[in-house]
Amino acid sequence: MNKLKTTKYMYICTNIGYVLGFGLIFYYILTQKNAALPFIGVILIFLGRTIGYGIDRIIELKQEKKG
Repeated sequence: MNKLKTTKYMYICTNIGYVLGFGLIFYYILTQKNAALPFIGVILIFLGRTIGYGIDRIIELKQEKKG
């Protein structure tokens, strides 16, 4: 991955992914209802990071195109 000039959205989306992902994991630990919840939680964490990186990369490319 290239070094980005700004990582604002990556941090925001990563934190949202962590909250939702670990929330599902802890919910499964407490309730033991659905065995798919930990897997969904890990996927949410990964997707949050990826989406945030993508948004920052798009913004950076638009700024480079202007300047």
